[in-house]
Amino acid sequence: MTNIYDITTKPNNSNVTFKSATSKVSRLSEELTSNLTKKQRFIAKVIDLKEGDSGLSHSRFAQATLTNWVPKAIFSRSIADLSEVTFLEVFEGALFFYLPSIMGEYLSRRKIFSKTLPENLKNEVSKPVKEILKSESKATQKLLPVKAAIVLSCAVIPAAEYALSFAKNLFTLKLFKQADFTSVANLDKNKKGEDKSKHDKVEKSAKSHLKKSGLFAAGAFALSLILGTAGQKSKAVAKACEYFLNPGAKLYNGLNKLGVQNKKLEKFLNKYINLDFARKSDGSLALGNGQLAVTVLSGVAGYFGAAKDRGKLDVQEVATRVPVIAAYTIFGSTLFDEQFKKILHKDRKHQEILKFDKANEEYKVATLNDIPEIAKECINGDEKLLKGKIQELFKAKTKIAMVPFFFSLGVVGAALSLISRIWTQHRYNKTLETNSKTI
Repeated sequence: MTNIYDITTKPNNSNVTFKSATSKVSRLSEELTSNLTKKQRFIAKVIDLKEGDSGLSHSRFAQATLTNWVPKAIFSRSIADLSEVTFLEVFEGALFFYLPSIMGEYLSRRKIFSKTLPENLKNEVSKPVKEILKSESKATQKLLPVKAAIVLSCAVIPAAEYALSFAKNLFTLKLFKQADFTSVANLDKNKKGEDKSKHDKVEKSAKSHLKKSGLFAAGAFALSLILGTAGQKSKAVAKACEYFLNPGAKLYNGLNKLGVQNKKLEKFLNKYINLDFARKSDGSLALGNGQLAVTVLSGVAGYFGAAKDRGKLDVQEVATRVPVIAAYTIFGSTLFDEQFKKILHKDRKHQEILKFDKANEEYKVATLNDIPEIAKECINGDEKLLKGKIQELFKAKTKIAMVPFFFSLGVVGAALSLISRIWTQHRYNKTLETNSKTI
């Protein structure tokens, strides 16, 4: 999803060029796999899936869904609770891994808006706003409204994420006849039946929010059609699209005029206050960091709204769990990954494959397919040492790639799920205790 930068490293005083680990590795090289054990080849395939371009990918959808689902499923409290977890994770996975490509790339870009552009500009629309602005004015005037229209047409993604929690409430109500969170979470083992008025309230609210989300998405799509066609004729519209697509850049320019100069702030604003799509290595569109943030925050609002319909305890559990997960999804996974690399780099660990790119102020790790070439440089032509060196570098690569992954699975996934469930049961017990004292 990010740009690919070549970095020159010097293991054993030799020059080796490798690409960022975020580059697409479409196939593991024979030179790598032939020097790995059977177990290591399996791990290599897992890392390859983890680091490849995200987008319309069945394998990445399955991997992400299982990673998020397993810890929550382990600590589920009832069949209804397990079903809700499964419902949410499957559909959220589909939203993140399928809908951006289906809506942004295949429908909006290829089938609709590219047809409004001259042939020589059709492939240019996937470029970042910063690159488009370097083009001559007429091309910019055509490309920016079309690019903004594609983004606007994909408002269905955050809208669907918001509506998903209400759809989950409706799903549970229809399948299990449960609308009270204490029943879903199996907090009261002796509870029999529920108040029908509660059912009616949850159903009415769910249907209302689903309808509003659908209307919002439809309205945004209609506006995108107008913007993508009529907008190309106006310089003022093109200028407005600059602000719409990357408000973070405009915000930093304003701060810069006031004397604020901070590269980290500039990088943050450009990365997260940015509605532009990311561009994959093949030139197609994928969910950008700013779009991810908007979608996640829409989901948070939906989680709280749907929880409010089902009772105070549901709201409290959401408040315990969801903000942490949301923050980690938007920022935390990247921050932990960077900090882990920073510690390794500071301790001078795995220097052959882990380097700091001063120009872009970020850590870069060699890809799997870079490892054999780096190994050859390290052994100075002694072929007897090649296999051992490849395996040594592969183990380092595994450590760098998988430690953040297991942190996410174990701490953010399993531990947080367990803690939130323990606290919910504790709150429920305290409520019963308080009520018994007042009787």
